[in-house]
Amino acid sequence: MKSSPTEIDLLAALDRSDDLVRECATGHLSFADFCAEYDNFYWSFALDGHESDQAGQAVLAKYATRIALHQKIADTILAKLCSDTDAARESYRAAGRFGSTEAVARLKLVAAGLPGREA
Repeated sequence: MKSSPTEIDLLAALDRSDDLVRECATGHLSFADFCAEYDNFYWSFALDGHESDQAGQAVLAKYATRIALHQKIADTILAKLCSDTDAARESYRAAGRFGSTEAVARLKLVAAGLPGREA
């Protein structure tokens, strides 16, 4: 039985997703394209481990630091994102919601913590 995720698959997905964050943070990828390609990576790749077997859990634990940055994107950026139109409304701002401009600013901060190349 193949463990889920495999280390090779996880590393490839982390590298790709790290690159997407960097590309958006530097303006080489629009925020809309980032969202479409990133596909809420933390949840779509089940990085919380809810779909992983014991070997997969060990792989996730090994790369927990890299995964944590994507959890931060999921929890503090994508979960609070709203349309740019709604972001202009006081009720949305009061609820802690924000639009694409603020999302990109927050992505830049996360990108600065990614391993490897600088954003």
